[in-house]
Amino acid sequence: TRPYQWEFSTSVQHQLMTRLSLDVGYFRRLFGNFGITDNLNLAPSDFGTFAIGVPVDERLPDGGGGTISGFKDVNPDKAATVPNNYFTLARKYGEQIEHWNGVDVTLNARIRAGMTLQGGFSTGQRLTDNCDIIDDVPEAALLTGPYCRQEENFLTDGKLLWTYAIPKIDVNVSGLFISRPGPAISANRVVPNAEIRPSLGRDLSNNAPNATVNMVHPGTLFGDRRNQLDLRFTKPFRFGGTRLGVNFELYNALNTNAVLTENATYRDTTISGWRIPTSIVPPRFMKFSLQMDF
Repeated sequence: TRPYQWEFSTSVQHQLMTRLSLDVGYFRRLFGNFGITDNLNLAPSDFGTFAIGVPVDERLPDGGGGTISGFKDVNPDKAATVPNNYFTLARKYGEQIEHWNGVDVTLNARIRAGMTLQGGFSTGQRLTDNCDIIDDVPEAALLTGPYCRQEENFLTDGKLLWTYAIPKIDVNVSGLFISRPGPAISANRVVPNAEIRPSLGRDLSNNAPNATVNMVHPGTLFGDRRNQLDLRFTKPFRFGGTRLGVNFELYNALNTNAVLTENATYRDTTISGWRIPTSIVPPRFMKFSLQMDF
């Protein structure tokens, strides 16, 4: 049985005044028929549970500190078990949910002087929960068990688009300003076996020297927002039945260097590469083009 998705939406448009209107929409998405792979040769009792300590670090949520529990490790006597994998519907083991709720707000303005404005924002929140499932199938989420329920922060995109025809010089100007959330942040820490042993009550299986775990609850910590402005200027020329458009485009006009991706490997030392940018927005650049209609 294939996965499915239901989507419900409703929207309202209202004219606030002449040439000014407001659109508001609500969207809800429901996902179902999740699949899961169960190793029939393993039972929940074949796994141990351990916790890790979170370093005190002002860069971490709430300054770090405390512990995170609920990570799983297969028992040594079962580590070499030959898999007998069975793929089936997750609902046979319990309830798994994934919902998304969002709101769009858009303002449209048509100004007499040849200017059109459209702006607004979109915001939404995703909720997932598969805790019932991994209680019966721990191998499906060994090092992500503590995060079986994820209720993300509301993520908001803002956008402003405008066009304007300058009458005296016959030049069309358009622009797009966007504001988007920064990248989701993880803090993947390599935890040595010696630190895990006290809570697990034994060494990690397969003589593993360490385990890599994320210390940030997914969907709760994000980098700085990305604010970008793009501009376009078009000058039309007409020669009989031929129309020629000369375009000049300026991308990233404000030359923002917003971070797109970051290093997720955490080290609790003064020399740490955690959150060092691995990619940023391309720098400001220009583009010239011609378009001929005949």
